[in-house]
Amino acid sequence: MMKICKLTDRQAEAVIETRQPVGLFYLLSDGIYVGIDNSTGNAWTEEFANLRQCKKWLRNPSVLSPSMEN
Repeated sequence: MMKICKLTDRQAEAVIETRQPVGLFYLLSDGIYVGIDNSTGNAWTEEFANLRQCKKWLRNPSVLSPSMEN
């Protein structure tokens, strides 16, 4: 399993723009946790209310994201 690493805003921007490095990441921006799943080089992102939900999604992105729930 890949390690989940915390990023700064600037580092997260670079991962999203360049798709490098490959991995699982999150950042806290304005009270919102943003998960970045770049394990396949696609830089999928989702927003979460707390770190636990964010890490759960990063470990298993097939779990419904908050934007997909009713």
